[in-house]
Amino acid sequence: MLLLANGCSHTAGAEIEKPRQGHCYEKAWPKLLADKLNYDHINLSESGASCDRVYRTTLHQLHVLRRYSESDPSKIFCIVMWPGMWRTEMFQKEPNEPGFFDRGWMPMVVGNEESYKKQTSKLGLLNYKSWVSRATLTSESTNYFKNVIGLQNILVRNKIKYLFLNSCVTIGDVNQHEYIYEVYKKRFFGFMNGQLSYTNILQQNNFEFGENSEYAHYGEDAQEWWADFLFDYLNKNKLL
Repeated sequence: MLLLANGCSHTAGAEIEKPRQGHCYEKAWPKLLADKLNYDHINLSESGASCDRVYRTTLHQLHVLRRYSESDPSKIFCIVMWPGMWRTEMFQKEPNEPGFFDRGWMPMVVGNEESYKKQTSKLGLLNYKSWVSRATLTSESTNYFKNVIGLQNILVRNKIKYLFLNSCVTIGDVNQHEYIYEVYKKRFFGFMNGQLSYTNILQQNNFEFGENSEYAHYGEDAQEWWADFLFDYLNKNKLL
């Protein structure tokens, strides 16, 4: 069996070992959960990742597994901890354009303008500023739901069992009933409930950010606790 995980820095295990560490897959909760389940695992997550990236990279990995390893979909369990809504990504304009490290893509996160001034081209920075100036709750909620429903339907079509969660308080525009209606809530833990997101649950259980954290990430104790929490939840609700 294979556990296929995706998400942002909270799934990648950022800053577990040192400040500003982008990922630490061996100590992050997906690896710990896979060990408890006695599964192999692939962690696709990346710091700064958006819901767009989660959708894109999960679809690509499923294609790779299907085409090159002839993987049996019934042997895959997919778990996604969706990033916050106020993120997206852009693709490089030129092959050597600076700042584009994720197979030609670069994450964009609201509030990171100073970083992009140093990392990317003038055109890339202009793209970021344009997106921020036009982003609204409705536009970003729509994008969030499109990614969630799109990936959900791909997994269901391929008969792959899965679990969705939110990494932080992502509620979206509650007036978008046509999107909310299409989400299969049995396999989305804490859907539309910000109190049941990863960060909120850890706070409620008195976890503090890790000793190496500069950007609000949790340490090994929280990673282990979260893996236990998900292991119990998956088994209790017979989702495997």
